[in-house]
Amino acid sequence: MALKRNQVDHEYQILEIVRDNPGGVTVSDIVTLTKFSRNTVSKYVSVLEVKGEIFSKKIGAYRLYFATKRSFIPLDLALSYYKSLISRFKKYFPDQEEMAKKIGKEAAGDIKFTFSPNVFKQMKGLKDTPLSRVLLESFKTYYPVFDIFQPEIEISIVYIDPKEKKATFRFRNSKFLEDSDDFSYHIHIMSGIAEEIIKKGLKGEVECNVKELHIGNNKEESYFDIDIQIK
Repeated sequence: MALKRNQVDHEYQILEIVRDNPGGVTVSDIVTLTKFSRNTVSKYVSVLEVKGEIFSKKIGAYRLYFATKRSFIPLDLALSYYKSLISRFKKYFPDQEEMAKKIGKEAAGDIKFTFSPNVFKQMKGLKDTPLSRVLLESFKTYYPVFDIFQPEIEISIVYIDPKEKKATFRFRNSKFLEDSDDFSYHIHIMSGIAEEIIKKGLKGEVECNVKELHIGNNKEESYFDIDIQIK
């Protein structure tokens, strides 16, 4: 039994090393990081390849191992990749903010968000309460969860209408608004995603639109406003 548990530990630890290094690792890297013998690493790397948990590629003089299912991609790498696409989208298809929002709305159902289904239960329970409470307890809390590139974004409410059916949110510290609007289509995409998520949670008609983009000299001075209306 002890041997079997030891086998599982070796496999698990080696797999975690590979997953934690999305750029690939060699057998020598794994030996250094785990302190296992080279024979042990080679054995379990082969086992993990047979199981389909990892795969290898010959790159130059080295054979690198990659996880079949990566546990994460470095945020800076993913962000730079995404921003380059967003900026080209705007460059070659200017004045397509509504199209960007439509893409967000259609994509919302395909994205695997990390919050639990209980979020939607909570939002449904708030349907008949004042809009200000719905937004404070739901939208403001969960927006950073589904805008994964901006977990540190700062959100405040700048206006709530007397009937509490419409509110304006201001977003600061955005990675997509610094000293230009090159990446502003992301904001319109997110307004579409937000609209679909709130609509799903409240089981009612919702409209979410970008009201204003303010470009300052730097990220700290820039902000954007989003209107949310429950109909």
